[in-house]
Amino acid sequence: MIARLIAVIFLILCHLPAHGETIEEVVAAVGPTPILRSDIILSRLVQLVEITPGESDAAVTGRLLETRINLELQFRDLEESGTLYRLDFDVTAVSEDLIRRGGGEEVLQRSLVANGLDLGDVEELALRLASARAYIEQRLKPRIRVTSDEIETAYQDIVVAEMQTAGQQPPPLDQVRDDIRRLLTERKINDEIEAWLATAAENHEVTRFYRPEEAARPRPTPEPLPTARADTALGTAP
Repeated sequence: MIARLIAVIFLILCHLPAHGETIEEVVAAVGPTPILRSDIILSRLVQLVEITPGESDAAVTGRLLETRINLELQFRDLEESGTLYRLDFDVTAVSEDLIRRGGGEEVLQRSLVANGLDLGDVEELALRLASARAYIEQRLKPRIRVTSDEIETAYQDIVVAEMQTAGQQPPPLDQVRDDIRRLLTERKINDEIEAWLATAAENHEVTRFYRPEEAARPRPTPEPLPTARADTALGTAP
């Protein structure tokens, strides 16, 4: 029902008269929570995902959207379970990092204003990132155990087999044990995250409706005006 209602709103927004202007556009929804075009634009501005050279705009937009959907799933799961309020995390530090990735406060401010956003939107994104990272560090990672048998098996399958195939002499297990442990730990953490997302998706219906070529194309950033008044209006020192 909720998904159908959001879809109706989306269609209305997309079919406004030609002389009208779409102020905002819903590109997806997690349960009753819409993910807006501006959310995807913000994600691009702060480089939420690494962009591969030569990657198409549609592909980048798709990855940005999936990342925002996953963050919203994680956040809603943490909030509704009450776990959010039992985690220790620093939103300010994550917000500062996002601002840095966006080119610094002055540059990012101009981009935000050009796209109808502000630093409050950055803080909302930072809250989701900080809480998800805290849950992974404080709840998921402590569950991870890597046994000696798993290390031995990985050594034979990954190191010995591949190096022998390449005609090279594999290093002794003791020399690469820590590297293998880190690799297996990372794999298990990723498995835990995927399981968490799967559970969250079972409890929150996800609906996607967007055009990749339009969903996250920021408006051009205006050049700063050479006046103290303009700088002050953007929240920066004159």
